[in-house]
This record gives sequence, structure tokens and C-alpha cells, in this order.
Amino acid sequence: MKRFFNIFAIIALAFGFVACEGNETTENKEYNVELSVDKNSIMADGEEQATFTVKVDGAVAEDAQIICLNDNSIVEGTTFKTAVAGEYSFKAAYKGFTSETVTITAVAVEAPIPAVELSVDKSEIVADNSDTATFTVKVDGEDKSSEVKITVINYNSELEGNTFTTDVAGEFVFVANYEGVKSNEVKVVATAVEAPVQKTLKIQSDVNRIKADGSEKVTFTVFYGEDDVTADAEIYCSNHEGVTVEGNTFSSTTVGSYSFRARYNDQTTGTAVNIDVYDPELVGKYEIGAIHEVNGVKGVIFAIKSDNNGNTYCYLFSMDEEDLQWSTKYEWCNCTSQRGDYNTNDPFDYFGMNIDDYPAFKWCKAHGEGWFLPSSTELHWMWEMLTNGERDFKAPSVAKYNEFIVENGGEPFCETYYWSSNETSEDLVEVVAFMNDSVVCLDPKKDNVYTARAAYRFKVE
Repeated sequence: MKRFFNIFAIIALAFGFVACEGNETTENKEYNVELSVDKNSIMADGEEQATFTVKVDGAVAEDAQIICLNDNSIVEGTTFKTAVAGEYSFKAAYKGFTSETVTITAVAVEAPIPAVELSVDKSEIVADNSDTATFTVKVDGEDKSSEVKITVINYNSELEGNTFTTDVAGEFVFVANYEGVKSNEVKVVATAVEAPVQKTLKIQSDVNRIKADGSEKVTFTVFYGEDDVTADAEIYCSNHEGVTVEGNTFSSTTVGSYSFRARYNDQTTGTAVNIDVYDPELVGKYEIGAIHEVNGVKGVIFAIKSDNNGNTYCYLFSMDEEDLQWSTKYEWCNCTSQRGDYNTNDPFDYFGMNIDDYPAFKWCKAHGEGWFLPSSTELHWMWEMLTNGERDFKAPSVAKYNEFIVENGGEPFCETYYWSSNETSEDLVEVVAFMNDSVVCLDPKKDNVYTARAAYRFKVE
């Protein structure tokens, strides 16, 4: 279209013509101007056009002007086309008279959808972080590999570039995306690397409590995988200087808690064996597995531990348990020590936290003065006692203790995760699995629901 002058100027000019012509021929002649178009919709592709016809008093008038009202421009000739989508309005003008408005809609042209093809040079790699699969992406036959994003669909992640390596075995599904158009899917299988057999070094003891009178001894056994390597291993006490092990046995006349590890084949045992050396006068007075009542609440003695200052403590677990959240919010409570009674009391006695936000703590403290949520260390002692050192929920002692607890009005232990009072971050806490030999400590969210069992500690006088 060609911009000319304002439609009002055109109409005024047309009236001028009429006035002059009227002086020469007829006075105040009126004209009936009609504008029509062969189509009211065209594609906005700059090619398709609409053709106008202007009639004046019923006869085609080739000297009439057609004006586009969108920008007051005069249409060149009798056709209209555009590359800009939208609605356009037109009128015809003849000697000061105009037609009714005619509208044409220019419809946007949809861009052709490109063909995006994804391929890979190998469909199987080794999951060793070095074997590489290389992808090629073609758009309408043109290589666009360096420009296109490739996504791992089943891992919801994007590749950096067009190559893929992994150390995770499994099937990976890929798709490329070019300007919103997805390609075909391609699968790559990563096969596991055969790992060499790793042997674990473990130390075991036949008992975990002996009298502090030299009359009893502990016998240690060291395993490297399934092999008994006791004769060649070095067994040592890791928390007391000067304490020696005679061959693979230990006895003492000093009350205390002793931890033992072993070295063999350039390895050190990851988990220590803890031996409690106790005052012999305690025999018959406090026994592990016996029911004891504290402040009107009954519990079962699960550990008798002596510290390095000669103090001896009894630990009880409650007769009941409850499935609860550790807390309803994520915040540090400074519960990082290995003593549950400190962990339980400190946040509320010294840091002013609201006990109602900590259901597991609140439930334990509701048992009475001195009851607390046990630490992960105290839970390990409980697990050792319950399984008689086998660390397996199917151990005969578990059924025996559960029967004893139920007979005395309590609730049995379950094969599940138990909350400890030890947190590892503002939102994670350790739980101990009363399930199998691994005694794993997981780090679940604090607002998950797991099992709590209360504990109590008192000094033996």
C-alpha cells in the first residue's frame, strides 16, 4: 500500500470536484458508491490477494479511490495483499461520496514444522564414566548437534553437549528439542562394570560385659570376608592408652567402657566392639533384661555402662512405643552429642524451643522426669541387647524379649526404623534400623513418621 493523504482531505477534495463539475453540468448531484471484495479472508503471506470492485450508481467505476482505514492510505489498483496478520477495513470514495466499510481478515501463516531427527553412534555403553555415546541431531537434514538441547527423559536432566557417559547401570532414554519441536526417542543401555569382590574386615567378641575383677575375659575373633584371620590380625584398644590385648583375649580390674578394633591387610575395622567392664557388686542388683521401675514408670534395663571415671549407669527403655514425627519444622536443635538425655533436654531447657513442635521428644518426656529420646549410640546398645549381639531381627532373643515385654503389659519391638535424637542437618536426623546386621543409620527428613521408644538413665550408687 502507498500512503497518500488523510481520508478527510480526500473526501474534501472529492467534494470540490463535485462542486466544480456541478457548475458545469448538474447542481448537487448525489452518487451511490458501492464497494465489494471477492474474499473477506486471505493468508498474510504477501502473495494471496483480495480484489475490490467499485460501482457508482450501479456501474463499475474505475476512477474511484479505495482507502484503507487502518492507516488512511490509498490502495494501488483494485487488489490488496499483506504479510502482516490482522483485520483491515476499507472504503471507496467517488466525488465526495463514500461507500459502506468492507473488512478483510489477513490470517497468520503457520511456520512449517521442522523435522528433528536424533541418532546415536552406539546403543550400549559400559557404565565406567569413560565409554561414550555420541549423539547427532539433524533438523530438516541439516546437522544441528551443537545447537540443540538433548534431554535424558527418565532422569529429567540435560546433556552438556552431545555426548553421554555414566557410572550408573541402566537404560537411558533421550530426546532432542529444537525450538519447541521434539525429536524421536533414542535409548542407550549402560551395562554395569564387574566390580572386584571387596572383603570387609570385622571384629567380634563372645561377650560384651565382664566383671572388673580379672576373673572374666573377652575373646575376640577377626574376619576378613568369610576368612578367620584372628591369628594374623592386630587387635587394639582405641580409647584407652596402655590397655593391651593378650593374643585375642582381654580382661581388666578397672571399671570402664573399652572400644576395640583390628588391623589386617592394610585395613582397619570400621565398627569397634565395645566392652563394658563393670563392678562385680552389681551382679544380682541390676541385670540386663530385667524390669525396673523409675518414678512410677516401668522400663527394661538394656545396658549397664561404666565411664572412665568409675561411674556406672543403667539404661532403661520404655514398655511402649509410638509412631511420630521427629519435628514439624526444619531447624537446628544442637542435638549432635552421643547422649540422648543431653540431646533431649538441651533444646527445650536452654534454647527455648517449643516442645509441641517436636512430637517424638514430647512423647518421650511425657513418661516422666528424666525420660528422653535415645541417641543413635544408645539405640545401638538397645539393638545389641534385643538381638543378643546378633543384630538380626530374626534372632531368637528378639521373640523372647518381645514376649516378655507383652507379658508385662508392654508393646513389642517392630522390624522398623527407630528415631534417634541425633540430627545431621537442619532437616535430617539419624534413624537406626532394627532390621538386619547392617544396623544402618539413615538420614530421613524430620517430618517423616518413624517409631520412637523412650529411654531413661540413672547412676548406680
